[in-house]
Amino acid sequence: MENYQRRDCPACGDKPDPSSCVSSKVAAETLAFTDLQPYWNGFFKDKVFFSYYKCAGCGLLFAPTFFTSEQLEKLYREMPDNTAGLPIEALRRTQYGYFQSLEEHSSLDGDYLEVGPDIGLFTESSVREGSFKNYWLFEPNRSVWPSLEKIIAGRVGRIIPEMFDFAVVPETSISSAVMIHVLDHLLDPVVTLRELRKKLMPRSVLLVVTHDESSLLRKITGSGWPAFCLQHPQLFNPESIKVLMNAAGYEVVHTERTVNHFPVMYLLKHLLWALGLRVDIPQWNRLFVGLKLGNMINIAIPKRM
Repeated sequence: MENYQRRDCPACGDKPDPSSCVSSKVAAETLAFTDLQPYWNGFFKDKVFFSYYKCAGCGLLFAPTFFTSEQLEKLYREMPDNTAGLPIEALRRTQYGYFQSLEEHSSLDGDYLEVGPDIGLFTESSVREGSFKNYWLFEPNRSVWPSLEKIIAGRVGRIIPEMFDFAVVPETSISSAVMIHVLDHLLDPVVTLRELRKKLMPRSVLLVVTHDESSLLRKITGSGWPAFCLQHPQLFNPESIKVLMNAAGYEVVHTERTVNHFPVMYLLKHLLWALGLRVDIPQWNRLFVGLKLGNMINIAIPKRM
């Protein structure tokens, strides 16, 4: 069988609780790497993911068996941009809602840093409505660089291909940092957050959006919840993300469920798919609905050392 890695809780280092398993019908850890590659992107009637367990110490839901860094590098090279399947207008409405949370907690000046901006839907709000002096955008997918370059045109900014090469950023220079659906994907999020903390000003703000494994949608769909997938080595809830942030040197000062905007027909289609009913429904993208489903937003500040 494939040589996947074994790991303890990425937040506190404790062992998994063996009585708390959430798994797909065929667990990913029982299959070879080549067999898992077709399941990396998209939705499938037969879901396959690595089994999740609650940490016995802090309650974080994580996969003790997961891909190695080398395997993930190969898979992410083949991954399309994050907008696939949804119309831009729906995504823009969702991202603007995220920005409004930043606006409530940040002065929107100083230097701005964003990890994984993709095509820049959040970034464009920061440029349009903020007064930031410098933009640091960490995006390994070079295919989206033209979009990012257009957004920051005329501003002082830089796009960095290495996702977490924070060494290029001056220490204590960042006033606002953004990570949207990044922490769910990291093998060692505490290490990344600690490195980022060195770049933040004492009164800076970090905005983090993640899935919420305690959400109503997760409870309704069970193991068919879309966030249970091969791309997520851990999934958070409002309490477990506080544990992780605290371990990395942050204090969470605000948590709320996010409003995500969808075309009505798209939402119906993927809800049915999550329930195991793969039904083809005609696309109609004129009617949108905003729902608080399975995501949450956290605002954190660096703790005083």
